[in-house]
Amino acid sequence: MSDINYTQTVRSSLQSNFRFLLRIDNIPFAMVSSVSRPKPNISSPKEFTLLNWKFKQPGTIVTWDNVTFKVVESFDNEKFDSISGILLKTYKERGYDNPNQIDASNLKDMNKKSLIDSIGTVKIEVINPDGEVYETWKLYNAFVSGIDFDGLNYSGASILGASVTLSYDWADLTYRTSTGREITY
Repeated sequence: MSDINYTQTVRSSLQSNFRFLLRIDNIPFAMVSSVSRPKPNISSPKEFTLLNWKFKQPGTIVTWDNVTFKVVESFDNEKFDSISGILLKTYKERGYDNPNQIDASNLKDMNKKSLIDSIGTVKIEVINPDGEVYETWKLYNAFVSGIDFDGLNYSGASILGASVTLSYDWADLTYRTSTGREITY
């Protein structure tokens, strides 16, 4: 029995890590250069001792690690805003003002609902070589919890951008076959 067909099948179905789309309102997915995938964690196991034996009991709380994505900046005299400006605008519209810009007639309260509303639905789509989405991660109650703008220097020629951290309550994963069948985990 030859394994040539098996090898070709495996190679054609392997996923490359550059085939993805991050869909967030107001951020063009072409400007996203990387994104981490959701990661659930079960709380640390507890140890119980009985005579000279140790037993581990799994933790009872599931948490989800933050997702981080990198956006690249583009500067164009025709464009009115930058990616950095769009990200900062999220905070300003939903509850943050610089101390010297507080409007007493429009006091804001940064709360979770307003932050969730500010970015809308967050989906990470993984695509196959034909451009079809076969895996979708949907983040529930996601909001921007941090922005880390790249530093400037003369020693490198790297692309300028920002790393954005999203916090969320949970995520689900939907898998689609080429025939259109779906299953959500």
